[in-house]
Amino acid sequence: MAKVVPFEAYRYNTERFGKEITRFVSPPYDVIDGPTERRLKQDRLNITHVTLGDENDSYAIADRRLQRWIDDGVLVRDGQRSLYVYEQTFGSPEGVPMVRSGIVGLLGLEELSKGGVIPHEKIIPKHKADRLRLRHAIRADLEKVFLLYDDPSGQIEALLAGSRKKDEMLRFVDNEGVHHRIIRMESALAERAARLFEPVKILIADGHHRYETALEYRRQMRARDHSEEGSMPYDFILATLVSFRNPGLVVYPTHRLVQNVDEGLLRRLPEALEEEFELERLPGADELARAVERSPVKAFGVWIPSSSTCLYATPKEQNASEDPMEDLPVYIVQEKVLKRLLGYTHEMLDTKVNIEYVKGTGPAKFEMASGEYQACFFVKPPTVQQVMKIAETGKLMPHKSTYFSPKIWSGTLLYLFDR
Repeated sequence: MAKVVPFEAYRYNTERFGKEITRFVSPPYDVIDGPTERRLKQDRLNITHVTLGDENDSYAIADRRLQRWIDDGVLVRDGQRSLYVYEQTFGSPEGVPMVRSGIVGLLGLEELSKGGVIPHEKIIPKHKADRLRLRHAIRADLEKVFLLYDDPSGQIEALLAGSRKKDEMLRFVDNEGVHHRIIRMESALAERAARLFEPVKILIADGHHRYETALEYRRQMRARDHSEEGSMPYDFILATLVSFRNPGLVVYPTHRLVQNVDEGLLRRLPEALEEEFELERLPGADELARAVERSPVKAFGVWIPSSSTCLYATPKEQNASEDPMEDLPVYIVQEKVLKRLLGYTHEMLDTKVNIEYVKGTGPAKFEMASGEYQACFFVKPPTVQQVMKIAETGKLMPHKSTYFSPKIWSGTLLYLFDR
C-alpha cells in the first residue's frame, strides 16, 4: 500500500525573487557534467552548491550553506502542508508538443522486499555511499525521486487535470526548452489524492540510488532513535509520482559505447552475429539509428567507424520469450554481444570499465566523433509497459536501461527533516 502524504515544503522565496526561478534550479545530481556544473554554480544561490558542494567542500559546509539560505530568507517555508502538481511541457523528438504532469508529495519508505515499491534497475554502490554522507549532513531531501504508479481508474489523473488550471506557485524554462510549473493543490483535492494512492503499486523510474540511500539512512537513524515505523520525518522521501498511462511519459534510449576492445573481436563481430541475428547493412550511422528507433520489433544497431560498419540487427527468432527480460534490446546487447562475443563481465558493465552509457542518439554520435570509442551499439528503448512487467517479476534490468525524459529538476520544492 502506498502512503503518500502532504508536507510543508521549503522553496525559494518567490515573493522576493519572483516566480521565475531558473537561476536557482538544476537537473538531478547524477546527470550534471563538468561544464553544466560550472554554469549552474555561476549563481551563488543555485541548489547545486548544496547537492554537489564546491571544490574542497565538506558535507558539513553544504549543511551550513543550506542553513544560511534559510536564515537569510533565500529559502522559506511554504506556509501550509500540501501536495503539489509538477507540470512539464516539452516537444517530442518529432516536434509534437507534449505535457507530463505528476504529483509531488512525501512517500512513506518501504523496504523493496515487500513489493509495494518496485525497482527496475541495478545501482552503483559508490553513488549510494556519496548520497548517504550528504543526507547525514543536511538532513533533507533536495531532489525528488521519480516514481510511476498504475491507476487503471484514472481518478488521480482526473484530479491532476483539474489542479493544473489553478494558480501556479513557480515556473522556469530549462536549458533544453522544457517549461516547468509547480502548482499547489487545493486541500480537499490533496486529501483525496492521498487516499487514491493507497491501493496502487509504485515503480522507481529514476532515483534508485536516492531511494536506497533513504532506506539505509532510516535504518541507521532508527537504530539510534529506537523510533517506531512511520513516526519520524526520515520515514518519508520526497517524490514526484507520474501515472505510467500519462501521455507525456517518454522513454529515450541509452546507447552503449565501447573502447579498448580487441580489434580482432571487432573485425569478427559481424560474422559472429550472423548465427543468431538477421543483419542488414545500412549506409551510415544516421540511417542506422533511425532504423533502430522506428523498428516495430526488438532490434539494435552496430556502428564500427573504423570499418565503416553499420549493421541493423534483429533476432532470427522474434517470438515473445517466456522471460520478458529476453525481449529487451538492451539485455540482448548485454548478454549476447558485449558479454558473449566481446568478453565483458557483469562487473565491467556495472562499474563502466571500457564502456560508456550515452543517453540519446545525438550525444552518442558526438562522443563517437571524438575517436575515443571503437564502436557504438544503438538500442531500441523499452516501453513503459515492458519496464512495469519486468519489475513485477522481481528482476532488475541492466544498468542504464531506461532514460525517462524530461528529468525531474531539483531545487523547486525541498523537504527538510528538522529545521
